[in-house]
Amino acid sequence: MRTTVDRARSIGPAKARRAERGANLEGPTPAAGGVVQAKPPEDLVALQLLTEGRAAAGTEAAAPGRGSTGDRPVRIEHPEQVIPSVNPRSVLNIGGIFGQVTGGQTVLASDGRRFIWSADSLTVIYSLGGDFYIQSGKGFANEVRTAPAIEGARGAEFIAKVGEAEIKLLMGIVAGSSGLGFALVIGTEVAEFVAENYDNFAKWKSQLESVLKAREYLRSVAPTTYDKLFNAVLSQVYQDTKGQLAESITLNTVAFGVGVILGSVGKKLASGKFSLLGLVAVLLEQLAVRFLLNVAPDALKFTAKEYERLAGEIIEKARAAGVSISAGDARKIIEEARQHPQEIKQAYDILQTAFDELKATVAP
Repeated sequence: MRTTVDRARSIGPAKARRAERGANLEGPTPAAGGVVQAKPPEDLVALQLLTEGRAAAGTEAAAPGRGSTGDRPVRIEHPEQVIPSVNPRSVLNIGGIFGQVTGGQTVLASDGRRFIWSADSLTVIYSLGGDFYIQSGKGFANEVRTAPAIEGARGAEFIAKVGEAEIKLLMGIVAGSSGLGFALVIGTEVAEFVAENYDNFAKWKSQLESVLKAREYLRSVAPTTYDKLFNAVLSQVYQDTKGQLAESITLNTVAFGVGVILGSVGKKLASGKFSLLGLVAVLLEQLAVRFLLNVAPDALKFTAKEYERLAGEIIEKARAAGVSISAGDARKIIEEARQHPQEIKQAYDILQTAFDELKATVAP
C-alpha cells in the first residue's frame, strides 16, 4: 500500500504549487518569530491531498476520525518546520452554535481536546496528545459538530483561548524542542500549561526584551560591550538555537525567542537559562556606579592597578555564568563605560525593572 507521501509524488509540480499557495501560512516574515524554515515536501503533499479530498484512510499518516476519507486528519511528521510559520489569526466559520474557531483555541472534537494552531476554510492545523495534524476545514468542522453526541452531550464548547503572544511562545517551544519533545515540555493540555506558567512567561519575556533593547542601544557607542558581553551572554542562553531567532525586537519575536529557549532546555532548566541574562544587569550596574554616581574630581582617572582589579571582577562574574571574557576585552568594556557613562546608565535603566528581583541571585 502506498503511503500519503508516495501518492504525493504523482500529483505533479503544478498541483504542488497550488498546495503551497493553499497552505494556511503567513509567509517568512520576521514577525512570525525568527527565521522561518521551509515546509518539508511531505507536509505540502498532505495539504494538497486534503484540499482535493484525496487523503486515504489506512495510510501511515492518517489519524483516526469521522467523516469521509478525504476529510480525515493527516499527521505532520515535522511540526518544528511547519508550526513556526502558520497563521494563528486565520478563522474557520463552523456556523450555528459553534461560531468561529481560530488559532489559540482548544476545541472539543470527536477524539478529544484539540489545540488549534491555525484554521481556515481549506485547512486546520492542530495538536492532540503531543502529535500534530492537518485536516480539511470541512472535516474538522464535522468532527466538532459530532462531539456533543460522542461525548454524551458535554458540548463542543471552546475550553480556552490563548493570546497571540502566547501562541508565538508555543511556536517557539515547538521549534526549540524539534517538535518531538513538545509534549515532554508542556504535557498534553496546552491551555493548562500556559495558565500554570503565565507569571514565568511574563518575567522571561520582560527579561529577554530588556536585554535585547539595552544591547541595541549600546551597539554604536559600546561595540565591545555589545559583542563581548551582551552577545556572549545571549549565545550562552541560546546555545545552538540562535539561528531560529529574529534580530527584530517585537512582542511576538521576543515571545518566540522565549519559547525556543524553553523548548530547547525544558521547563526545569529554563529558570537557570534565563537567570544568565541577569549578568549584564549586574555588570552594567557596577560600571554605572563606578563612572557616573562617583562624582569626585578624580573619579574618571583610572590607574593601571584599578583597571586590572575591575577587569578581574568582570572576568570572574562572567566566568561564573559560563561566559568567557578576555582581559583585553574587559579593559575595553571599562574604557567604553568611562567614555560613555550616561549611555551605560541608560542601558542599565532599561534592564533594571526586569531584573530587580534577579540581581540578588546573580551577583556573587
